[in-house]
Amino acid sequence: MNYFLSEKNIYKIIFVFIFAITIIFTVKAQDRGLHNSSSPKTTLSNSSVISMITVYPGSQIYSLFGHSAFRIYDPGNGLDQMYNYGTFNFTDGFFVLKFIEGKLDYYLDIGSFQRAFRFYSDFEKRKIYEQVLDFDLEKRQALFDFLEKNGEPENRVYRYDFIWDNCSTRIADAIDKTFPDLVDYSAYKGSEESFRKMIMAYLDEKPFTNFGIQLVFGKVTDRTPVGHELFFLPIYMKEAFSAAVIKNSRNETVPLVLKESMIASPERSYNKKSDYPFFIFLSILMIYLVSVVLQHWKNRSSNNSVVFRLSSKMSTLCESIVFLFTGIMGLLITYLWFFSYHTVTVFNFNYLWCTPLNLILFAGIVLKKKKYLLLSNLTLVMCVTYLVCIAVGEQYPLPASFLVVIFLIIAALRKFKVFTL
Repeated sequence: MNYFLSEKNIYKIIFVFIFAITIIFTVKAQDRGLHNSSSPKTTLSNSSVISMITVYPGSQIYSLFGHSAFRIYDPGNGLDQMYNYGTFNFTDGFFVLKFIEGKLDYYLDIGSFQRAFRFYSDFEKRKIYEQVLDFDLEKRQALFDFLEKNGEPENRVYRYDFIWDNCSTRIADAIDKTFPDLVDYSAYKGSEESFRKMIMAYLDEKPFTNFGIQLVFGKVTDRTPVGHELFFLPIYMKEAFSAAVIKNSRNETVPLVLKESMIASPERSYNKKSDYPFFIFLSILMIYLVSVVLQHWKNRSSNNSVVFRLSSKMSTLCESIVFLFTGIMGLLITYLWFFSYHTVTVFNFNYLWCTPLNLILFAGIVLKKKKYLLLSNLTLVMCVTYLVCIAVGEQYPLPASFLVVIFLIIAALRKFKVFTL
């Protein structure tokens, strides 16, 4: 007994024990791995339900237009999952650059519906609407298999596009790819407004964001969406689903949505804000006009008082601000139109007045080089051309943009002294 429990044998026993445990767990891990790779896919039970979840707009810029996702609930298999195509990696070091470049990747995330529910409802205070889809078990299984396959690492990533390919359009695409021509959405007509106006309706709380978005949007957003194009906004797709019909297994025409309800309705106040950009540019324009008029009186009376000297500085300051702002924004429009991968920023008529050429006018003022100001005639022609394009309906303008164009026209005329001011 003492020999068996000697220090040397104890070490051997411990080593054999550890080795045996390691072998057992290794074999079991291999068995699990083989089971995972070759095990049959989950078979949904008769109690399973597939819903489309619509999350109403939130207050953050990424949530302003709402969100759509699938919910698969199957108590028989212990499933309650959300299939969310609106996931992106905000911690990516090149996130902002990729977003501006139009090369931002989104991916399908599969996670707990209850966790997502609490986040949207309790944390972000957003309404949640559920539409249970009238799919039989065979169709539910087919859509579930499609989503599971789409959620695999090699399939889950896609190139995000604000209008044509986003978290909302991917929902309808998943159904159409799984069941081609099954769903008839033709009964839904939508608002019959342009992409641009539909988007503007969501930005009452963010006037500066609205101005920036409308400034960089091109002519493509001024047409009315047709068919599936309406689905780029979740609320519109929710309405289209409510009106849609399908053929059931007995070849009967039935509504796509079996039942629908608001499953979360937290209190959240929406405060429409004034058009701040309009008032800012209006203030600049009024200060500029007053300064120009005072300079006109100074030239006629040869008065050199402090007020008249100040008016000259104020007019110069106003021109510097507007030329610098429109020049920088012109650089952004140039990049988004000609170099980025965005599809909604091309053929932008705002480029006629929001142009990088205005940076040369800004340099002419700062450096006091009159030869740089010869571009004023080109600015005048471009601004007038813009007004003509707007008059014939080529692109929808924001009121604030008119004020800037009027400012640029007056400034261009002053440089050439078409009238004496």
